[in-house]
Amino acid sequence: MTNSTTNQPDSRRARLRSDVRIAARVLPTHYPLDTFVAVNPLAGLQAMPFEQAVRRAGDLYGTPGTLREAAFRKLYHQGRITDADLDRTLLRRYPILADEPELQLANRRLSAIALLRADLLHGIPAPEPRRLYRTRAEERGIEAARVVDAQTSKWMAAFLGEAGWPMPARERGFYSAWRALAPTDRTLPRIVRARLRGVAERPDDGVLEALIALGIPDQNRVTYLQAHLTRLPGWAAHVNWCADRDSGVDLIQYLAMRLSYEAALLENQNDQIAEPVAVAPNTARDRAAHLFAVWGVVGATESDVATAARILAALPSPARPLIWQNAFEAHYQDGLLTDLRSRPPRSAEPVHTHLITCIDTRSEGLRRHLESFCGYQTLGFAGFFAVAIRFTDLLGGAPADLCPVLIRPHHHIAEKPVPEALSLAGRRVSGAITLGGAESAYHAAKESPAGPFTLAEAAGWIAAPLSAAKTLAPAAVASVRRRLRDAIIPEAQTLLTVDSIPLHERVLFAQVTLKTIGLTTEFGRLVVLCAHHSGTENNPYQASLDCGACGGQGGGPNARTAARILNQTEVRDELRSAGIDIPDHTHVVAALHDTATDRVSVLDKHLTPDTHRADIDRLEADLACAGRALAAERCALLPGARLGASPRAAARHVGRRAADWAQVYPEWGLAGNAAFIVAPRDVTRGLDLRRRTFLHSYDADADTDATALETILTAPMVVAQWINCQYYFSAVAPEVFGAGSKTVHNVVGSVGVIAGHTGDLRLGLPWQSVSYGDRLLHEPLRLLAVIQAPLARIDTVVERNPILQQLFGNDWIVVAAREDPTHSWQRWTRAGWRPWAETVRAQQVHDEEMIP
Repeated sequence: MTNSTTNQPDSRRARLRSDVRIAARVLPTHYPLDTFVAVNPLAGLQAMPFEQAVRRAGDLYGTPGTLREAAFRKLYHQGRITDADLDRTLLRRYPILADEPELQLANRRLSAIALLRADLLHGIPAPEPRRLYRTRAEERGIEAARVVDAQTSKWMAAFLGEAGWPMPARERGFYSAWRALAPTDRTLPRIVRARLRGVAERPDDGVLEALIALGIPDQNRVTYLQAHLTRLPGWAAHVNWCADRDSGVDLIQYLAMRLSYEAALLENQNDQIAEPVAVAPNTARDRAAHLFAVWGVVGATESDVATAARILAALPSPARPLIWQNAFEAHYQDGLLTDLRSRPPRSAEPVHTHLITCIDTRSEGLRRHLESFCGYQTLGFAGFFAVAIRFTDLLGGAPADLCPVLIRPHHHIAEKPVPEALSLAGRRVSGAITLGGAESAYHAAKESPAGPFTLAEAAGWIAAPLSAAKTLAPAAVASVRRRLRDAIIPEAQTLLTVDSIPLHERVLFAQVTLKTIGLTTEFGRLVVLCAHHSGTENNPYQASLDCGACGGQGGGPNARTAARILNQTEVRDELRSAGIDIPDHTHVVAALHDTATDRVSVLDKHLTPDTHRADIDRLEADLACAGRALAAERCALLPGARLGASPRAAARHVGRRAADWAQVYPEWGLAGNAAFIVAPRDVTRGLDLRRRTFLHSYDADADTDATALETILTAPMVVAQWINCQYYFSAVAPEVFGAGSKTVHNVVGSVGVIAGHTGDLRLGLPWQSVSYGDRLLHEPLRLLAVIQAPLARIDTVVERNPILQQLFGNDWIVVAAREDPTHSWQRWTRAGWRPWAETVRAQQVHDEEMIP
């Protein structure tokens, strides 16, 4: 009898809850599809250095933390990684090797670094990672583990999937409903069903009883619970998210179900545990002999082999992919910093329009093309424009929280018709109710027991031709649908009510935005707050293409709210006392960039004064030209797009893609993201950054107290790192941290997707978001933060914020900074700032292997 069985029940349950909380720290966060927000799937391991975290993830999930060596070698042959990149990376990791004398190996003379480089290029690939922490079902055979996983997926989908036929007794909570239904499941053997009838009434007692039946000692409980949680990490992560939202399910209930199945399936089975066959890495001597064979060296002596093995032992073969990763990143980072360093100073020109876009990488292309016209200054700021709101549109319905997920909105903004549009607004609302009722009736008929048969007979004659038309002529069908919808639900002129926000808070919102980006003087005639969204068809991952700063939704209402605030006379009067003088001739407007079509719409044009109509006309014409040029640029990478198409043809093509319900590549989203630049626009203006950089405007001279810099580094940059990690791990570990192919997705309510009819709730992004076929479009690189600010100011911000100490100090983010354009780039390290090009690392990494 274990010690836990002699304790009081409440004490045992409390300890179990503590153990589950500890075990769950390794889980990522999984948001529902309608607010799908990027997360770092290894956020629970972020307290570790990056290299240690990916090794730990390999132990937990059995998945690599970088590309395979074969992929890196292919990149090397394509010139994306060079000998110089590898040599500098090796010297930074093993600086002592710089002092090694040249080696004479048979008929070859080479340096220690060259020997390690040869091993990287030609060495035998290291063994794949494998799960070290396994469940009893995994240990005793794959069939029992498969049954536990299949039952888990089935019951979680039934409870969370919002099916037309709800799970019986769902209102009593997941465990209670499952406990009543599971013994009646005739897909299970009779003896298993009989055992399930005896599971405990309480889920925590069910977990404890199952752990005892499985023979799990108390000291191994946390790791064993982690083995179950990481077996299907998608479902476990979403259940963990649900636990704080009164959804009727938590990890205790989830584990009680899994462990009860496992105990029932394995009861009275005394099969010997089969340890997986571990493939040991090749020894240093094996690797030396392999290199001699590759070089065609005949007659190598024992001394030659021992000499080579001594050097190769410094770099064990499992550590080689991380050397490749660092070299791959260095190639891009060195090139970017060289381009930024060589920017010539630009002469100031009169500005008539300031365009403030989201920092999203897709905005970089729009900004670059718009700046080809005279009189435009573009700036970058988080796409919610500092107004965290809960928004209800004219049609009503559930309000949307339009702000970063870590912020709780305190102000409810509602859309109201302007007085002269009351009649049209009434038609719009009644039309929406009618159309919504028809859609609800249609879906209810599809999900009823007999309805689908009747529906097929009644509507099949029109459904089949309509489906064919949507596939063969998506743009034409979309145009017809849009005209019909506009006839039923006509557009009405509206405005947003912002007076419910106290004046001092409206002033604060405006001040934060303008001071952070350094726009406090010399205002032009227009200030444009350009939000973004992505208009695609039949796309469960729509929210992943919308604005992350707006909770995975379009940022149009935020831009409209901020514009209305900035146009208020009382707000401008208060801003003058803070040193921000917005002149009367400046009008602030909102706009919305559709990143799927690269069309930009100016919002609330009816609120534009007559004095600025011509300015708006010029803005719309220039935005249309910039959008078409950007569409032509994007078409070079979109599968199926015609290369060399004119801007107008490209614009038509991306419009068709967005309307195509069968299109799995509507746009590339933030694929390719690799850097976060915090600097004035002059640092990057005129430079083609290939839509790979988050661009946040910052003027160090206007931020002497570091308030703006601290806000940027602790909020937008952290969100950018989440996005970067989500794309990174979706590319390097798609089986665990990606979402698989869109072509086999089945949507589970608003919860997520599964591949096929069962399996794990998929984490991360679909394969089509990061690759085309077997060719990666997203290069998995850790985020490079490029900052132009006094180094002491950056140090002060880092010292005040543990999250930055963690991200910078553990190499989740690489930081390059300089005081101003006259200074060279410096690298942030725990030991202080170092010249970027310096190869010596402050602390040497010790990961030598033994030489047998």
